[in-house]
Amino acid sequence: MKSYFLEGTGEQMLVRNVLSEMLPSGADPWLLNSQHDDPIAYFNLDAASQAFCIQVDLSGRHFNEDGFVLDVLRKLRSKLGGVISDDNGNEL
Repeated sequence: MKSYFLEGTGEQMLVRNVLSEMLPSGADPWLLNSQHDDPIAYFNLDAASQAFCIQVDLSGRHFNEDGFVLDVLRKLRSKLGGVISDDNGNEL
């Protein structure tokens, strides 16, 4: 599985509202769907660590659609702030 993270986003309620606005398909996880309603990525809230973050897991069938997922993460970052990283800890 391939994952991306948006860390340092601020208040949980604000994050939930923005995710629901941008990704109206579901909640916990929020779904980023393809044109055929097939999930490309699952957006989850991770509040277990001290640093609250959004974790995005790409579907195995859409493993190479990073660009689309990162575009959504960048839009989220523009509304919420924070830092985007990949599952190797590289800041993007």
